[in-house]
Amino acid sequence: MAGDKMIDDKLEILKDELIKTADENKWRVHEKIGAYFHDIGDAEGAVQAYLNAAQCDKYLRSQRTHFSNYLFALHYLNGVSNEDLAHEHFIYNNLYGDNITKDEPLSNINANNKITVGYIAPHFLESSSARFYEALLTNYSRDKFIVKCFSLSSDSDTFTDKIKSNVDKYIMLANTSIEEAAQTIFNENVDILFDLGGHTEGGMTLQIMSYKTAPIQISGIGYFDTTGLSAVDYILTDNYLAPIGHEKFFTEKLIRLSGLFAFMPTEQMSRNILDTAHDIKNTNITFGCFNNFMKVTDDYLKCVKKILQQVDEAHFILQDTTAIPERKANMMNRIKHLKLPINRVEIRLGNDDYLKDYADIDIMLDTFPYNGGTMTATALYMNVPVISLYGSRHSSRFGADILRLAGLTDLIANSNKDYISFAVELAFDSERLNNLKRNMRNNLTKSKLFDIKLFVSEVEYQYERIVNFKMRSGK
Repeated sequence: MAGDKMIDDKLEILKDELIKTADENKWRVHEKIGAYFHDIGDAEGAVQAYLNAAQCDKYLRSQRTHFSNYLFALHYLNGVSNEDLAHEHFIYNNLYGDNITKDEPLSNINANNKITVGYIAPHFLESSSARFYEALLTNYSRDKFIVKCFSLSSDSDTFTDKIKSNVDKYIMLANTSIEEAAQTIFNENVDILFDLGGHTEGGMTLQIMSYKTAPIQISGIGYFDTTGLSAVDYILTDNYLAPIGHEKFFTEKLIRLSGLFAFMPTEQMSRNILDTAHDIKNTNITFGCFNNFMKVTDDYLKCVKKILQQVDEAHFILQDTTAIPERKANMMNRIKHLKLPINRVEIRLGNDDYLKDYADIDIMLDTFPYNGGTMTATALYMNVPVISLYGSRHSSRFGADILRLAGLTDLIANSNKDYISFAVELAFDSERLNNLKRNMRNNLTKSKLFDIKLFVSEVEYQYERIVNFKMRSGK
């Protein structure tokens, strides 16, 4: 109870500060309120606060940052249609007016008979998206491509060191203005600039991309939706995520691969061979969710409740990706409010040694509408099957797409009803569950999800195709 009062007191203090703050500075308080809602895992509150900050701010550059935070947070919410999401993203382009330049010429494309590809990111630290883009930076065809990385951060870790040692050039753009960063990239004669940030981290990479510092600009791995920015020419996707007819939801032209995801486990993941393949002999199943609590919607928890009602000996472990204690307190309140069986639910904070925790889980229940990407792939690699819901939005199909590429389409649900029944059926079918867990990693490493060579070759083919088209047409 004391923790609940502390959470409420913080919000009241911020509300009081908002009343006392002059109109021209209210955006600063809305920004604090957004951070507050983020810290307690309240997606709806964060969405509204970020939008309020964008609407109040008179400074265009920070207004863009607030709006990027708003667009990112929208994906946590149920009930937001493709049309609504696209509309909000398209508004983002209006924050740039006529400042976006167009149709830059290709820069010395054949000087070395190689295409120069630049990758720009908020940082090149170990992260969830790194597991899906690492191959492009380490396994590229060096006889055809020159790869340069542009980092907006000076921070580094072992992953950073790995990238630095593999690519042709690594440039830090920390502590430079947006204009200076754009000019630096332009001076590097990059033919294709690939954005690995999108609307994450306040959309700083997009603010640089708006200067059209390369003749061809692409997005599609670090962010999971249209950027809404006309300066971005293409987005990587596949037919499963974006079927024919979904082009209208993107400002970019769609480059459809056979599969958007190629997962590269870390060395730590490869070393962790846990006893997750123990035989299940009864329905004393432990379901799990190792996702950011911002992704945990009430609709998701209601499905979990129905699953626990039908598998009455089962338990559920809900583990965050952060170690913020206020999140645990707020989640406990939500669990109680929705009347889940509290004696069968365990709420955990995130930790750095999370890989060993997969041994506690028999079946993962993927969040929706914002799925787990790396969480889903990592769970499979740790021999834990995942039930995922194939949603209506590009951004709500990532978990299902990973299962498709892993050859586990029978774990993909197309409705809440199917999601519940698939989880219940698997819990009661101990033979099937045991077979899945025993063979998961071995089968996974032979699947398309792990076919790094195919993924890189498909992307590089598209690079060559769009460069050749640009050179022929000038468009």
